[in-house]
Amino acid sequence: MLNTFLKLSVVTMATMAVAGCYRDLPDAPATLESAGETPPAEPGSADGAPAAAPTAAAPSGPAAALDFGPQPKGGPSLDKVTCPALTTPAAALAATVYVDASATGAEVGTKAAPFRTLAKAFGGAAPRGVIWVAAGTYPEQLIVPNKDLTVLGGFARGFATRTSACATVLEAPNANAPVFAAPSSVKSFTIEGMTIQKGMRGLVAFGDSREPGSFTIARCVFAENGTTTTLGGAVTLDGVNARIFGSVFRNNRATKGAAVASGGNVTLTIDQNVFDHNLGYSDHGGALYISAQKTKISRNTFRGNATGVGLPQGGGWGGALIVYSNSLTEIAKADLSYNVFTDNLAGIGGAVFVDDGSIVTMSHDLLYRNRSYPEGGVLRGSALYVDGTGYQGGGSTFTAEYLTVANNNYDHKGVVGAASAMGGNVYVEGFSKASFTRSIFWNNGANPFYVGGGQASLLTIDDSVAATSCMSATSTGLAPASSTICSISASVSLPSEMDFGDEGADDYREKPTAAHANVGAFAL
Repeated sequence: MLNTFLKLSVVTMATMAVAGCYRDLPDAPATLESAGETPPAEPGSADGAPAAAPTAAAPSGPAAALDFGPQPKGGPSLDKVTCPALTTPAAALAATVYVDASATGAEVGTKAAPFRTLAKAFGGAAPRGVIWVAAGTYPEQLIVPNKDLTVLGGFARGFATRTSACATVLEAPNANAPVFAAPSSVKSFTIEGMTIQKGMRGLVAFGDSREPGSFTIARCVFAENGTTTTLGGAVTLDGVNARIFGSVFRNNRATKGAAVASGGNVTLTIDQNVFDHNLGYSDHGGALYISAQKTKISRNTFRGNATGVGLPQGGGWGGALIVYSNSLTEIAKADLSYNVFTDNLAGIGGAVFVDDGSIVTMSHDLLYRNRSYPEGGVLRGSALYVDGTGYQGGGSTFTAEYLTVANNNYDHKGVVGAASAMGGNVYVEGFSKASFTRSIFWNNGANPFYVGGGQASLLTIDDSVAATSCMSATSTGLAPASSTICSISASVSLPSEMDFGDEGADDYREKPTAAHANVGAFAL
């Protein structure tokens, strides 16, 4: 489970120096009560409506699966959506309960006489109920009941049509509690088409190690959630299987994982989302803070996220995301593909940080114009950072193909060349191993490959556009890394110029006229 992961009370900076970064010390077990999120004994209405009568049959899973649409094709693309569009639900998701804040008269929960709060709908819904919520602002903070509910927002008054996820707004009336809180008794919960904003968290869910729950978040907006002293600003998942799809996370904040914090012996899928300017005020994982056992992160846009915002000189690790393992027996594995990372910021690993023995793959991802804070006048690892626990057997493993890593040579102010650069392509240390094939590394500053010397790390490059040597640290400063820790094959070369589509318009597809056509071309 996730007690070493979840920091729900005010976070203390209990850290110890390990291998060039800080490894979190385990915290005391966290509970809803310790976070000020005590669930009622019988989840129901917060405004006086009676809870639903007990039923003989236990809930048996979600009412119906959402339609996620066709699987996208082609290379990664920069997604600028702000309000996910919504369509009329399939017949299987027909409402059993209706909610409209602007309704008048009796509150029965029907289309003609809808409830005026989601709390009353939670109390009145039967197990496996489907709740349709009309446009409007709902100042509510809700305990999710164990009824396997599906909640769909974005409906116009009368429920005949549906617009976007920005139409139905769940806004915390009290910034010291979450908008949605789900105790471990909840086995499934689905939300689609709503904006969740201004809570201590947008949604927090607790799992049962014997039977983890299953949560779905689709086509939602999470905005301005979180605090600078708590973990997981928009979404916190403790031991819960989840899919987060087609949603927008913007301007959330936290110590770590301002958009999503998740861990435990669970499966997590994060696909086709936008993570925009989510800020971590501590030192690890600006937007995503992930230690789930199995994670898939695909076709997302990570733009302008940062970690280390609250540190005196800035810094930290993993501006867009960190994947880390809780221990050598709780290994986190993550597969990344077709994502775009740009303008993210950290001390090292402005885009991606792989840590503490994790196993991570990347394929067809685009990383460009990410940034790092100068540390001692040096920019380090603005794009990718692979690190371990600092001792033998605790190294991370990173394997990548068809990456395009370009122009990651900016400092925290967006200035190029304000400090010398090191490891702008990839920065490896801590007994860790990283390998790349058929990838492009272009214009990422001086000394673009760095491998920590004397720590049994290994960087391997094959069949790619890249520099043909690595640097490492010695007692007298930087020096070329030995072939035992840096293996670059004869198929690697660095041309005098690259022929991208249009860098000014964020088009980093390599033109087919290039002499090395399709090496690292992410749009294959």
